[in-house]
Order: sequence, then C-alpha cells, then structure tokens
Amino acid sequence: MAKKVIIMVRVNEYMPRHPNPHVPFTPAEIAETSAECEAAGAAIIHFHARKPDGAPSHDAEDYLEIVERIRARSNLLIDSTLGQNTIHGDEKRAAHIVRMGESKVRADLAAVDVGSTNLDVYDAQAKRFRTTNKTYVNTTETCIYLAERMREAGVKPHLTCWTIPFLRAADALMDSGVFQQPAYVQFAFCEGGILGGHPCTIDGAQAFLRCLPKDKRIEWTVTCKEGNLLPAAAVALENGGHLSPGIGDYPYPELGYPTNAKLVEFFANLARAWGRDVASPDEAREMLGLPQRATQAA
Repeated sequence: MAKKVIIMVRVNEYMPRHPNPHVPFTPAEIAETSAECEAAGAAIIHFHARKPDGAPSHDAEDYLEIVERIRARSNLLIDSTLGQNTIHGDEKRAAHIVRMGESKVRADLAAVDVGSTNLDVYDAQAKRFRTTNKTYVNTTETCIYLAERMREAGVKPHLTCWTIPFLRAADALMDSGVFQQPAYVQFAFCEGGILGGHPCTIDGAQAFLRCLPKDKRIEWTVTCKEGNLLPAAAVALENGGHLSPGIGDYPYPELGYPTNAKLVEFFANLARAWGRDVASPDEAREMLGLPQRATQAA
C-alpha cells in the first residue's frame, strides 16, 4: 500500500488579501478555515497570527486564542510560526511558545528555519533588486535555543530548509540530539524573484532529495513561497514526500484564486491520482511521532 500523504495547509503567512481575497486574518477566520481544510483533506494547519487589518501580530495571547479556536473547530494538528523578519531576538520569537507551555494551550508543532539566507527580491523585468538588505538570520545558537524552549513547552519543531546547507545543518542538529526523530523537514522553494531558496522545479527538488540524510527517520514535505507548488509536488508524490500548499504563500491565479480549502482539495485529488491517499490528522500524528490528541495535556 502506498504511503499516505500529509497535507499541511499554510493558510495566511503575511500575504495580503489582494489579489486573493480569501486569506484569513482573525482567529475566527483561521478557525473556520481549519474546519474547511480538514474536510478537504488537510492534516495540519500552519498559521501566522495577524491583526484584523492583516498586520503581523506577535502577541502571545493572540496565538493562544487561535489555537483554542482551531481546537474547537477541527482535529487538525496545529503548526505555529515563530515569525520571520517581522520580529527579532530569540526570546521574543519564542515568547508565545513559552506561553503555550505555561498555559497548556499549545500547538503541536512550530517552524524552525535551520539556517540563514537573503530575502531580497530581484525584478528580472526591470533588471534590479527591489531591496538589497533583507537577510533572514538563524544562527546555530538560535536553533538550539528555540529547540530547548519547544521541548520545555511540549511543541515539536518542524525544520524548514531553504537550501542544502540548511538540510546539512538539520542533519547535524539531529545527530547531536538537538532535534528528535522522526523529524518533520520542510523544503521551502522560492519563486517570484526570491533568490534565497531553491527554485520550484524538478531539478530544484531533486537536489534536496539527493542530499536527504539516509540514516535519519525523516518525513519531508514541500512548499513554495511566491510560486506554484506543482513541480516540487510531483517529486514529493513520486518519492514518498508530503505536501504543504497554501494561499498564504501564493494566490494561485491558475486555479482561479481559490480558498485554502479548495487548494487542499486540488492537491488531495492530485495525491489520489498519483495512487497515494491523504493522511488523517490521527495518521499524521502517528507518522510524526506525536501523541494522539486525547492524550495531550489539557
């Protein structure tokens, strides 16, 4: 029997509502999206806390409210961001994770980017960079600190890799015991002029796959910032990987600017057409080495 596909829907990131008006901002909107996406075939929801006007929120209580509302509406595993370049300082980035540990209203997972890269966007048509000073910094010390805070809070790190050096760092951090196995590793491809990650092509995906550690227990997934996930999705579906689409990363004009649920449905149907069914939230928990929801602390 073919391995089931875990679909993690990335519902909002820092995406505006133009051109796709379906990006959820508020806790209620994110919770409603979670229920719709579970029905469509998702097993995990990844979210960023946002203010009602769409601005990033780094208020720990906003994160707790979103987690509580998702729990009330769906059985999805919950994957929280730690912020990207909108918040700086290790303690500030981990503050809501620490608060989750204190309150027991916690996410199941949180994203740790295990390396540093440039986020400047190159405008190929104008032949110039739109910015020249945006660097996403994640030192090894930062990764270790975040891993420790997550362990204390009972939240599993999901390891995001933008390039092969990130993957090599993840391998070393697993080898040293900082991150536990089975690991959940995400290959983050970049389009739309972002040059700091692999292109979302067959070759870009296979480069990651060739360097995937063979001596570690890893469940790997693919996502694409500012581009269509389909090329990397094909490699993942063919080689036992998982999928992480979402209108938070790309508005999908090719699909008529869908809701997150419609996008999940599209990729769930693609997986089934490939001969792989989609994993339920409970099945995803088992694959990722997480406790079933009923056994989690209240």
